[in-house]
Amino acid sequence: MATQAARWPGPTADATVGNTVDARDFLDADPPGLPIILDLRPLLGGKTLAEIDFELLWAFIEANDLYAIEYNDAGELIIMPPMLMPGSFEENKLLAFVTMWTLAHGGIAPSSKVVFRIPGLGGRGPDASWVSPERLAQLDPEQYRTGQICPDFIVEIRSRNDSLIYLQRKMTEYIAHGARLGWLIDPFNRRVAIYRPDQEPEVLENSETLSGEDVMPGFEFRVRELIFDARLT
Repeated sequence: MATQAARWPGPTADATVGNTVDARDFLDADPPGLPIILDLRPLLGGKTLAEIDFELLWAFIEANDLYAIEYNDAGELIIMPPMLMPGSFEENKLLAFVTMWTLAHGGIAPSSKVVFRIPGLGGRGPDASWVSPERLAQLDPEQYRTGQICPDFIVEIRSRNDSLIYLQRKMTEYIAHGARLGWLIDPFNRRVAIYRPDQEPEVLENSETLSGEDVMPGFEFRVRELIFDARLT
């Protein structure tokens, strides 16, 4: 059984609220200087990154694939640190479960290398995600190819190099732009925040199992066994 905490400090379900996190509430503080944010607006001639040639932007991201590169509509590149081995394995286990459910129920569950071009938000690459058949049916071929949609289901797993504050902000942005369910998994504190539209995040301490609820009916992930108890460092 999971124990619900009163509240996880940080951004609320309202993406316009800029709350801060006291690092003393966590076992390890956010790494300094991460993520790296580069303001490219002076080079864009008045355009946003969403408005420049997609193939050019994607070529840049692929040429620097050591890093996870995201972007926002304001014209900023957001550069995340390389993923370490434990985080990569945790992500793969979660993706395997999401993929197996998807094969039985439809939709698409892309890898974390996919950068979704979320309208009004920019480019985001969650650790795991699922897009429903209903949303896929609304896309034309070009929108499908370039991922111009917000997934129904989003997961971010915190690695040692990840800023918790940034991940919390990403989760509120996903929900504000169309995601119906989100999990933010923090292995270091054995804590999960569940994000839903029009609600404050629900915080679970040392949860045994996570549910896909009515978004992914019947989907379950044994987070304690597969991530919390399996982590060595």
